[in-house]
Amino acid sequence: MAGRSSKTGDDPGRTTSDGRPTSPGGMNPHLGDDDGPKAKISPLDNVYSYYMFVMPIESQKSPGALTWNKGMACCLVFLTLLLQSILLYAIHQQVVAGDAKWRNSIMGTVPEPGQCNKGGSLCTMVNGTFTCAPPSVQLTGRWEELDTNGDGIWTRQEVEAAKETLQCKYVVNPVEVFDVFVQFLLKREKVIWLHPELKAGREIRKAYFTYASGDLIMCGYRNSVMCPNLLTRGIFNAPLRYGTAPRVGKTINSALEYCYGLLESGGTCERTLPSTYSVWRKSSSDQCLGETYEKAVYAHPLNNRTKSMLTVDYQAREDYEMAAKSRLFLVYKTIIIGMFLLGMFYELKDIVTVLTWVFRYPPSERFSGNAVRTIEEGEGQDVKYCIQGISTAHRVTVGLITFLRLDLVIVLVSVGVTFLQKDTDWVNLLLNAVALIFVLEIANNLYTQVLHGSLKELLEEKTEPMEVPMCGIPCINNNPALKDFIGVVLLLTVVACVMFSHYLTVGQPLSRALECACVNQGEHCHEAHVFSNAFWDKYWLHDVPAVFEEVRLLKLATLGSDPTAAAIGASPMMAPALGPAPSPGINPTALHAVPQQPPPGMFSIAAAAEDHRLSEEPYVRTYHHHRRHSGHHLLGHKRMLNNRHEAPGMTVGS
Repeated sequence: MAGRSSKTGDDPGRTTSDGRPTSPGGMNPHLGDDDGPKAKISPLDNVYSYYMFVMPIESQKSPGALTWNKGMACCLVFLTLLLQSILLYAIHQQVVAGDAKWRNSIMGTVPEPGQCNKGGSLCTMVNGTFTCAPPSVQLTGRWEELDTNGDGIWTRQEVEAAKETLQCKYVVNPVEVFDVFVQFLLKREKVIWLHPELKAGREIRKAYFTYASGDLIMCGYRNSVMCPNLLTRGIFNAPLRYGTAPRVGKTINSALEYCYGLLESGGTCERTLPSTYSVWRKSSSDQCLGETYEKAVYAHPLNNRTKSMLTVDYQAREDYEMAAKSRLFLVYKTIIIGMFLLGMFYELKDIVTVLTWVFRYPPSERFSGNAVRTIEEGEGQDVKYCIQGISTAHRVTVGLITFLRLDLVIVLVSVGVTFLQKDTDWVNLLLNAVALIFVLEIANNLYTQVLHGSLKELLEEKTEPMEVPMCGIPCINNNPALKDFIGVVLLLTVVACVMFSHYLTVGQPLSRALECACVNQGEHCHEAHVFSNAFWDKYWLHDVPAVFEEVRLLKLATLGSDPTAAAIGASPMMAPALGPAPSPGINPTALHAVPQQPPPGMFSIAAAAEDHRLSEEPYVRTYHHHRRHSGHHLLGHKRMLNNRHEAPGMTVGS
């Protein structure tokens, strides 16, 4: 630069103390003008740049001495690295690791062959489909695995023999589940006749298993706030229309009471099922986060009477559904993450430049004690410093610091992207991105707010930039615009890959898992397909009547034709729906006829309406059984049964 002179009194702006010509602007002359493109390293307003420039200058001023400026530079660098490390560790442990733990508590995978299911996840994904029911409920659809010999009877010997295998697969003691079925059936003893072997807890026939499965499957809906949801989905439409399920009744209130009785806190499900169910119930409620409610109106399928109620949804499901399906939010998040990665990209470019300086800048030994050249602007003007070479110790120290910076940036990118990807709130996403940039700017903040103005002036105004030959492909280095274009393309590619990868591996699967776990719905929910409305219509209109018919035949085969034994078994076999009369249009005499089950595959809802006999069928069977025997029993039984019909307010739930 014109008008400058070296401290040694050489020709200003032309030569140095060793006779070498000065380069323009006081740059290092030893790099020459034919070394290709050079990177200019100017003093920046951060503690790393302060350390990089001040240490050689102070060593030139006071060789071998530890000055206050050196100590301050070392302290600021150490403090910056320490603060950034603490903040990144805290964010990783409390936010990123916590989010990963939360995701793993919701989504799990099937264990490898030969390994047991460790549990710990609400849902298990198999071939893209989630199953989120509690283990005890999952066994209700596994009759083939329970009845190991295929004779239609699940015995205690079978469950004890297969205990380890089933517990390894479903993370629940199958013996406890066996006892749960027995307990559920004993609670329905007023409705359905129970075989003595079942009462003794030694066996469960498939008909009883099917009958109790309905209650156990209902337990998979977790808590009583889901009851209005189940009603509005139409799960109880069939029994409300045709009256084939005394447990449910024929009114909206009776259906809700049945559901509440099972799912309420301290209800039948919580009291009867194993402790794993209570753990699942509490865990699933916590993972679904807060409840949200929406008004709904349900119309009775038969008489169109309406009832207002509140259906429930969950904050976690709503948030992740929005994040997975909202295009605007996806674009919004992409922009914010892209700007965050742009800041990291700028930091990486600076780190690469400094590493190039570490490996390629001339050593101080080449300058015979004049590694830092002073330049005087003129008489009475301030002196400027030009660093021509660096010592080995300074080179190694800056290299170590730069590698630590590189590690912190890599961690910050990983933590930051994960932190921002997990966010599903519009405002929090923006604020969190700003907070992450703050972690990076600690080096700038400490420099600006801690250092005295004279020290900052020494760096910014009295120190010349350094130049170092660039590494890389010459044709790219010679064309800065091309180099920047390639950098932008790479950045956009990384952002696109990050967003797409997160959507496929986390966003979309987590949204589906939460939908299945929280509200038992979704195209990829196993329970939503297996226990659909079609399943419940078949259960209420076909399976339950078939169970009663099979139990009637089992009772006749067990008790034989002895009238006394039959009378003893009559009361438990009595139907629970004594009050409701047959539906209009159905011939009352049909109730006394021996029922004929429709052929397999011929069942329909219309046939169920014609076959409206379940609620009173057991009572009629018992009555006719006695009628065929000695006449002196007839009058007494007839009075007893008439009294049961006339008893005011008598109801029996199932």
